Amino acid sequence: MKLSIVICMLESWEAARRQALYFSKMNLPDDIEIIFVDDGSDPPHPQYPTKNLRVIYTNDKRKWTQGIARNFGVKNATGVYILCTDIDHILSKEAIMACYEFKGTKMIFPRYLAVLTEEGDLTQDTEIMKEYGLDLARLETKRGLYASYHGNTYCMPRELYWTLGGNPEWCSEFGHHAPEKKGEDSVMMRKYNHWALENNAKCEVGPKIYMFTNGRYNVNKDSNPKGLFHTLSYK
Repeated sequence: MKLSIVICMLESWEAARRQALYFSKMNLPDDIEIIFVDDGSDPPHPQYPTKNLRVIYTNDKRKWTQGIARNFGVKNATGVYILCTDIDHILSKEAIMACYEFKGTKMIFPRYLAVLTEEGDLTQDTEIMKEYGLDLARLETKRGLYASYHGNTYCMPRELYWTLGGNPEWCSEFGHHAPEKKGEDSVMMRKYNHWALENNAKCEVGPKIYMFTNGRYNVNKDSNPKGLFHTLSYK
């Protein structure tokens, strides 16, 4: 494989089903694989009938082991490059193909708010997004539907991922995502930055990607709009 897309998930059955449908409509090259890492969901995720998509299972029932699950996914990947992201992010085909052609060391992506419909279609229709928690007042601001960059979504050579040591599994000892305690994505970013400085490498910016209107981007601060995602508390 030339590129492996690695997405970890806990529960989030409906979001995963929509993502699988979404990928199936892209007609991606045969040497792109998609790996869904089921990190202890009960019941487990099924295998989805999408080309080159497979679900692998950690069978880990501990709280917040996302970094360990991502390492597990990358260990099972065969691509020269990996594209890691979260189940609440929505990769554009443009971003995937940019990674497919990428020759550098790291690529990151600007995120914009959107929704995957039940049919697996990407939409930024404001009335549909309002149903998922979009605050329409955002549309009157300079940021609009722009969200931010996120350290947990990036493309890099699989070999470099392991050169950097992969995700620090000690971060999972907290039992929750703890950016104030050096959460796994921030540690990984810092390790890359140090490596890049020593090796005269640079992080490049790729095409836009999207994300559901959840968490701080939700008018009700709902991390699980319409029951799409896991119910594990972030606190």
